[in-house]
Amino acid sequence: MADEEKEEKKSSGGLLPIINTVLLILVLGVGGFIAWTQMQNNQPTVSTDTAPTETPETKLPEVPVEDPNAVPVEMEIDGLTINLADDNRFLRTKILLILRTEEDKTRLNSTIGLASVKDMIITIISGKKFEDIKTPAGKVGLKEELVFRINKEFSPYKPVKKMFFTDFVSQ
Repeated sequence: MADEEKEEKKSSGGLLPIINTVLLILVLGVGGFIAWTQMQNNQPTVSTDTAPTETPETKLPEVPVEDPNAVPVEMEIDGLTINLADDNRFLRTKILLILRTEEDKTRLNSTIGLASVKDMIITIISGKKFEDIKTPAGKVGLKEELVFRINKEFSPYKPVKKMFFTDFVSQ
C-alpha cells in the first residue's frame, strides 16, 4: 500500500508542472492577443478620401486680415463700481479698450454690445476676491481673461487688441 501511494505521488508530481506550464502559456497567449487587438484599435486609420467638401452650413466665416498700418481705435468704459467676492469690498474702475477697427467700435457701442460687455466685466470681476486682483500679476490675469471673454462673445471678429485699467480703486 505504501508503494502504491509513492507511485501515485510521483506520477501526479510530474503532471502538475506540465499543467501549470500549459495554463501559463494559455494565459499569456490570451493576454497578448487582447493587447494586440487594443493596439490595432488605437492606431489612426489612413483615409484615402479627399478633403471633406465645404457646404454653406459648415464653412467658417472669413475674418478679414488685419492691416498693420491701421490706427487702433480707443473706447473707454468708465464709471464701473463692482462689489468683490470679499465681504464689504468693492472696486471702482475705468477701462480703456484698444480696438482693431472703427467697425469694431460701432459693434461694441451698439446697445446690446455695450450692455453685454459691461455685464461680462461686472460678472467676472464680482467673482474675484481682493487677494486675486491686488497684485500686478492678478491685474494682468484679469485683463487677459476680460479680453478673451469679450473677443469670444463677438467671435469671429475679436475686436479687442488690448485693455488698460485707467482707474483702479478698491476699498
